[in-house]
Amino acid sequence: MRLRAKRDLTIFVGVVFVISVVALTNNFLERSNLAERSEKWRQMVEKERKNKGIDIISWKILQKTKGNMRTGPTFDEALLKYDKQKVHIVGFMVPLNEFRNIKEFLLLPLPIECYFCQAPPMRDVIIVQMTEKETTNLYREPVLINGVLNLQKGKGVKFFYIISDARLGPAKEGGSLTVKTVQPQHMMHVQQAPQEQLLEGIETPSPKEKMDNTNK
Repeated sequence: MRLRAKRDLTIFVGVVFVISVVALTNNFLERSNLAERSEKWRQMVEKERKNKGIDIISWKILQKTKGNMRTGPTFDEALLKYDKQKVHIVGFMVPLNEFRNIKEFLLLPLPIECYFCQAPPMRDVIIVQMTEKETTNLYREPVLINGVLNLQKGKGVKFFYIISDARLGPAKEGGSLTVKTVQPQHMMHVQQAPQEQLLEGIETPSPKEKMDNTNK
């Protein structure tokens, strides 16, 4: 009986392990596909807006920013000319402290559920502060932001970029916006994690950096 029970337990553990691996793999592929679709979606809208004569800041310029919270940021020359200027940028909204009628939120190049769960790289995160007396909800679709870009310089800054006096609308001209539903577990993370405990995301190496590391 003991041998049979041990064998059954081994089979059960093996089945659970296989199911877990399959579930994690499917989740990873689903998230990868979502990221790819969202990237194409955002780029398509950016192109449409640029064709209409709107100067859209490319996330590629922001992603050239180097540094971290300890060292402070080093901005690309192409980005420095936008400092303290009115800008337009397309991105996805992520909650910072509030979920409805909000004055301040995060803007990212790709949609994520929770900053505190996924900790994107600092170069990918913008704080957006709405213009005076205006609030907004969180939306699922990409939005077009118009506001003043403020590059945060020096060591110890928690965010590299702030867009103040901001207004927003659908990124797609004539499009509509759907209010985004935040899952309870993510709402708890946002409410329980003060800004002082914001995670510092890990930068993904560029193709050149990957090649350099391989050749070492």
